[in-house]
Amino acid sequence: MSENQEYHHGASPFDLVSGDRTLRERLFLFWDLAIIVLVSLNLALIIFDALFAIGPLANVFESVWSSGHGWYESNVHENFVAIDLVFVAIFVTDVLAGWALAIVQKRYYRWYFYPFARWYDVLGCIPVAGFRFLRVLRVITITMRLQRLGVIDIRNWAVYKTAMVYYDIVVEEISDRVVIKVLSGAQEELQSGGQELSHRVVREVIQPRQQRLVQAASTHIENAITSAYQANREELQAYVANVVNRGVDNNAALQNLERVPMLGSFVSRALDEAITDTVNNVLDEAVNGLSSEDFDALVQNITDSVISRLLADDIGQTSEVRDAVVEILDLVKEQVAVQRWREHFE
Repeated sequence: MSENQEYHHGASPFDLVSGDRTLRERLFLFWDLAIIVLVSLNLALIIFDALFAIGPLANVFESVWSSGHGWYESNVHENFVAIDLVFVAIFVTDVLAGWALAIVQKRYYRWYFYPFARWYDVLGCIPVAGFRFLRVLRVITITMRLQRLGVIDIRNWAVYKTAMVYYDIVVEEISDRVVIKVLSGAQEELQSGGQELSHRVVREVIQPRQQRLVQAASTHIENAITSAYQANREELQAYVANVVNRGVDNNAALQNLERVPMLGSFVSRALDEAITDTVNNVLDEAVNGLSSEDFDALVQNITDSVISRLLADDIGQTSEVRDAVVEILDLVKEQVAVQRWREHFE
């Protein structure tokens, strides 16, 4: 009965108990709440009785409250099995009622699937210590259903927040170990001489993206050259001027020209400046022309030739691709190993 009480989605507890909902829905809600209370009391009693059975703890209890110790021992501890069977009878009734309701509503593909779907409820009804604590799963499932239906909101509960922090820690640590183990296995396979993965990387990852890789590479090359030139334009022009000056100074014909009276030094300086300006203008024009279609085609052809060569069979079978994949997996493992759960404690 506690499995599928179809409350209206988005309902608040005030709506459900204010008379706006049907009597059936309210009874289902109150029954679920009653089951939570009973299971909680039962588990508390089981834990307390287990502690009471420990001699030193029982002695402490007796020294603190002797009358309470005597009453509990004679009325509860000695009759614990009978008391627990009362709880079990209620839980069995709940399971049977929920099973009957599931059959009526045709909730499962076969009528006998219910005990398997709710195995923790069935096993929790067994009055054996190892199974009794499965009853806590009943509280959790009912609470989560009430949360899903909007009857309660456990996300703001301190217990829930604390539990989720440690749940995230456990899940992250386990998943990280699994992922690292799988990646390490792939690396061992590659390093032991396996060629299949490297071939698949080339054929199934790089080759289908060859055109996009070519375009991206050519664009990055153009942007890198343009940015580098603009950032260092003055230094490059000064360098060109120095080179031209040294060339002019070392040129014998220009040195003879400087000996010409009056016009020699003027002509030499004019040639020096003209050559410098010409070279700088050529550089400016070349960089500005990087965005032209002709240069794009040139870079793409060069890049395409390089990638095509890498995709050739004789290159794809070498160890370069394998080593690259191994190093990539190392980086992935380092990233996976980062303990993000530490952010909760910073």
